[in-house]
Amino acid sequence: MKDLESGETWQRLHPVTPLLRAVQLLYAFVIAAVVTSLGSRSTLIFVLAIMGLIAAWITLAYLRFRYRLSEESLIILHGVFIRKRRVIPRSRIQNVDLRAGVLQQIFGTTTARIETAGGQTTEAILHVVSRSEGARLRKELVALSRRAPPTAVGEAARVAAVSGPPFEPTETLAEASRQPQMVYRVTPLQLVIAGATSNRAGLLVGALLGGDFLFDFVPTDWLLRRVLPPELFDPETAMNGMLQIAQRDLQAFLLGLGMLVAFFGLAGWAISVLTSVVRYFDFSFTQSGGELKVSYGLLTRREKGFRRSRIQNVQIEESLLRRWLGFASLHSQTAGYGQMKADERMETLTPITRASELAPHLEAAFPGFRWEEVEWRPSHPRARRRLFVRRALVILVATLLLAPVSSWALLLLLAMVPAWFLAAAHYRHLGHARLGEYILVREGLWNRRTHIVPVRKIQALYFRQSPFQRRLDLGTLTLETAGNPIEWHAPRSIDLGTSYGVELMGELAAEVTETGLTF
Repeated sequence: MKDLESGETWQRLHPVTPLLRAVQLLYAFVIAAVVTSLGSRSTLIFVLAIMGLIAAWITLAYLRFRYRLSEESLIILHGVFIRKRRVIPRSRIQNVDLRAGVLQQIFGTTTARIETAGGQTTEAILHVVSRSEGARLRKELVALSRRAPPTAVGEAARVAAVSGPPFEPTETLAEASRQPQMVYRVTPLQLVIAGATSNRAGLLVGALLGGDFLFDFVPTDWLLRRVLPPELFDPETAMNGMLQIAQRDLQAFLLGLGMLVAFFGLAGWAISVLTSVVRYFDFSFTQSGGELKVSYGLLTRREKGFRRSRIQNVQIEESLLRRWLGFASLHSQTAGYGQMKADERMETLTPITRASELAPHLEAAFPGFRWEEVEWRPSHPRARRRLFVRRALVILVATLLLAPVSSWALLLLLAMVPAWFLAAAHYRHLGHARLGEYILVREGLWNRRTHIVPVRKIQALYFRQSPFQRRLDLGTLTLETAGNPIEWHAPRSIDLGTSYGVELMGELAAEVTETGLTF
């Protein structure tokens, strides 16, 4: 099919699109099978009719869907009853995300998700295209619309040098023609380490233990019967009976508790490791000119390409275990996501790497960035007091609530000592730094996050003070960038001195104004 105005040929989706999109009909088929076994003929006819309507709608939607790439845009025609024509300028496209589930991998197809800045949802989804077509779309759309000739690029650079860069220059033909270079590839052993050192493992332990206590989906009584005398507890209520065992036989209680901790701990870590291996299977991170690409996944294969110039900030994440072992993970955020899950807005540049080997990863995202030259400035010394008071208030409230029940609750006050050491340890992980055109902020004790933000990408700044911060003359400086996930707070530097924080905010605002509007 050719466009009457341009004469260019429109593209169809892959022929297996109706089949793959109709997989949801399996649910209706299962319902129909159940209804048939119950002997309800009218309900069966109704379900089959609904299945037929859904299949017809999917087929019509496929036949009415067209797309093509023009000089400057991706153009999509779709709609069964209401015909829609959508035009997406190439220069506004942030990312192209290719995802292939198990069935799609079998058929050699993928789903292309096109993201732009500020959209409330994914701007366009192409269900389903071949792998080669998906790779072509990613390559064509991630590259800037049409690369300017050398004279135009030189003129853009000259204007930027005089008045500051109002936009980011297009990549040159030489950059675009570069062969992809492997930045990092993750081995299976590294994925095992990533799962074992993730904070997800601890959360899974709590979830398994709580789920067993509430729903009894793990044979806890069978486990306890192997180490405890059966007369000590009722097998039907093993978890509840542990509290009674503690009153009658402390040694047996500790033995049973140790076994439960070991079992649920190993189960939590095993699930975390399995999740990490399945999700990031065969992970690779490559760069080609101004394009970065990550590829990973076993059950759902994901390939994502995005322009380096579109990165809003980079985040280094180090859980407590990873810091001890010298590992870290790296994520980047672009402006190309609407109402999506927070963990999907931060694209993984590497699920795990040696902390000492972060420099090449960061330079791939930010050319010229020198991680080894970063000099951290700590938060205000009064931040220690604030961090301690927050913990001390929790201990004090718990003591006051439990004291009427038992005088032993007063022993909770002894926790004030470790609370002070935890506050001091937490303080050591707060701070910020300036390095050329970048500002870095970090925070977190159990899971330290370090954000690297190009100043030109800052969209807004604000200085917030809680009542206790005002009392200590402290405040938190927050750096908003385009597309920051609502579920996660923006990069921020906690507990700066008020006068210094306001001054720093003014300096950054002046620099942002000079750079002009960028995404």
